[in-house]
Amino acid sequence: MYRDNSNTNVNPGKQSPQSLYRGLYVRIARKLGVDASYVSRVARGDRRSSEVEEALRQALAEIDQQLGRGSFAASGRSRPVNAAKRLNILVKQNRDHIREQWLTHSQADPNLSRVKLASKKRIAPILPLIDEAMKVMKLSVKDMAVVPMKAAEQHGRLRQGQGFTAMGLVEEYNLVRRCIFALAQEHLRQMDAQLLLQDLTQFGEALDLQTQRALQDYLEAN
Repeated sequence: MYRDNSNTNVNPGKQSPQSLYRGLYVRIARKLGVDASYVSRVARGDRRSSEVEEALRQALAEIDQQLGRGSFAASGRSRPVNAAKRLNILVKQNRDHIREQWLTHSQADPNLSRVKLASKKRIAPILPLIDEAMKVMKLSVKDMAVVPMKAAEQHGRLRQGQGFTAMGLVEEYNLVRRCIFALAQEHLRQMDAQLLLQDLTQFGEALDLQTQRALQDYLEAN
């Protein structure tokens, strides 16, 4: 459901982490002649395949180089798994930073800033959304699809009542994704690249489902 747009692309001359990671499983699947869902299961640790794992390592090394980081070698991980931060810990430790960055992006967005709200009201639903996504991303994709997402549903109803457009609602989730990817990039040297890819994939799945739930409640509130 996620799409980039002009509002979330700050520097079109340099590829963002989002654009580099997006479609990675599909590219590897085509290269190896397997299904993308199989590559996803290997990346998440649900299946084992030395061929897919090696392709993932090589692809992650290439992305690391494009992002200007030298911490990841194609032949293996940059550090022991137990020494690397996971995404949920990184987010927990940087809640204030995420809130400030999201608010800055929201206030700079013409479609979002046209709705006149105090900063506290504008930012109020965002950290609960991120907390919910961090909780839900631990589940399988199948379980994610049926788990209650109260923060997202409340967000949809709230923004409808405050006068946001449906596209504005969706853009708020794009900004959440942008902030989380930027945070991960800033701390990339502290992360295990393969685990980070797994975490970002799971987070993206959760965020997409939240967007759908929020949009559904937004439309039903009309």
